[in-house]
Amino acid sequence: SILYVSLHRYDEGNFFPGSGAPNEVGSGPGEGFNINIAWTGGLDPPMGDVEYLTAFRTVIMPAANEFDPEIVLVSAGFDAVEGHDPPLGGYKVTAKCFGHLTKQLLKLADGRVVLALEGGHDLTAICDASEACINALLGNELEPLPEDIVHQIPNMNAIASLKKTTEIQSKYWKSVEPYSVPVDCALAESQKREREETETVSAMASLSVDVEQCFPQESSR
Repeated sequence: SILYVSLHRYDEGNFFPGSGAPNEVGSGPGEGFNINIAWTGGLDPPMGDVEYLTAFRTVIMPAANEFDPEIVLVSAGFDAVEGHDPPLGGYKVTAKCFGHLTKQLLKLADGRVVLALEGGHDLTAICDASEACINALLGNELEPLPEDIVHQIPNMNAIASLKKTTEIQSKYWKSVEPYSVPVDCALAESQKREREETETVSAMASLSVDVEQCFPQESSR
């Protein structure tokens, strides 16, 4: 009767405390009611707003809506907020993002959401993230996230982590589908790379023309 969800740095069990693997789904009557979004890949690059928003969109909110809870209890740990040194997390999630994640949770259980301050090691990060979450709980207008963050594709390590989690959890939740990069996003990213490559080639061609103009060839006699 309880659905437990956790997002945490895991690094294949090499980051403290080493538990919370994607395949730890619960046992007996509780099998399938434990969801671990276990980020891997260390800090190359670190997880940030894009990765956490994608996890909410593809795993947490679909499963939570399907579960249809009576109340949502959040162990509000802020180790992932930017400002923590690598041994303490090293991720780059903004305080602003935590506010938006809280706003999403308010769509569940008719808004019956309780946040309990749980962790974090940087006082400024804890204060900023707590303030953002409280603003969301109060229903205050939140500062919008940058447009590029909303449409950006997660980093490759996050994609690998989400693929593993969704592959496992899709067996238990109809609303959770195996993760794949949306075609339109992949196309946009591909087009962006093509534009950058074209601009680079054009710049090099322009440089070549400039050099030739500086050293004109002798006219044929």
